[in-house]
Amino acid sequence: MLYRGECLQTHAANGGEIRPKGGLPEVTPRFDGSIKFDGRFTHGETEQNAVRAHHLESGKWGGCWVSTTRDYNRAVHFATSGNMSEGVVYALDESLFADAEVVAVEDVDPHYPEEKEVSIRASDFGAIPQSVVVACEPVKPDWME
Repeated sequence: MLYRGECLQTHAANGGEIRPKGGLPEVTPRFDGSIKFDGRFTHGETEQNAVRAHHLESGKWGGCWVSTTRDYNRAVHFATSGNMSEGVVYALDESLFADAEVVAVEDVDPHYPEEKEVSIRASDFGAIPQSVVVACEPVKPDWME
């Protein structure tokens, strides 16, 4: 199971859909001072560049990837903006991805390994199909309980 944490404001603005910030499955890295010359990015437009850029910033350089995690508690952290506001956690069933044409990439050398991130995208580069979302649970920060 994968999880996606989203604040209530974004959840409402997206009509309950999981939407990427950009629309490109592949990107060319830009030397804008946000990356290092450490071999993590390659020359030219690639899917790997888009996934790795997304790990730094959602939608960076127009990428269509969406962050998910294998760690439910990490998703709650993101949904509540680090225990500051209410949110939702989506549960996504990976066994449904092939039929829904959802692509998933788990970086072998992640930028933030503790996040257990899996980047996903729809085949049309838009919203993640609702058919892979098996639950959407409201969550609150500890202090609101």
